[in-house]
Amino acid sequence: MKKFLFLAIFSALDAIGQTPDSLKKGFKWKNAPVYVRVTPLAIYTGPGKYADRISQHLEIGKTFNILDVGLAYGRSSLRPDTSHFVEAKATLDVGNIGIFANETTVGVGKLFDRHGSLMLEISYNIFAQVSTHWGFGVSTGFYDFSNENSGISNTFFGLNVRYGLQRTDDGGILGLTRNRPRQFKGKKVRRIKR
Repeated sequence: MKKFLFLAIFSALDAIGQTPDSLKKGFKWKNAPVYVRVTPLAIYTGPGKYADRISQHLEIGKTFNILDVGLAYGRSSLRPDTSHFVEAKATLDVGNIGIFANETTVGVGKLFDRHGSLMLEISYNIFAQVSTHWGFGVSTGFYDFSNENSGISNTFFGLNVRYGLQRTDDGGILGLTRNRPRQFKGKKVRRIKR
């Protein structure tokens, strides 16, 4: 069993070593394309009126292959006396299958309530790139708000829309460029040239 585990780990590391790493090219802020992500509806779980449980935000940033780095501005509820927030976010495209992607987001920001709360986020998104520039996603995650006197953690579910060039790294979200063999029952496997 130990030999099998060693072989599996060694094979995985060898495969990773042979794959070109797009992030080694560097983060060139000037040349990176701009994206915009809007979350028109993120609803907190738990009791309360809908106006107190709905959050919205707008995020603008730059795309570095599989990584979106941006700044979000939003509000923590729909009430007229709601607290606004600013948050720095990083979204990593973890994996692609066809037009679908799995994304993970981490963020840190400030909630402009009377205590000046710290805001932390971790969330996960199932994303679909439906055209060259437009994509839609369904997300779930946690917002943590804390200050010197109190802290609260909110679980949320939300919908988002992204406008910007698709992220591409060894295939991209829209149309994988890897040649995959086409398989037919009872027939020989052939590669299709594109």
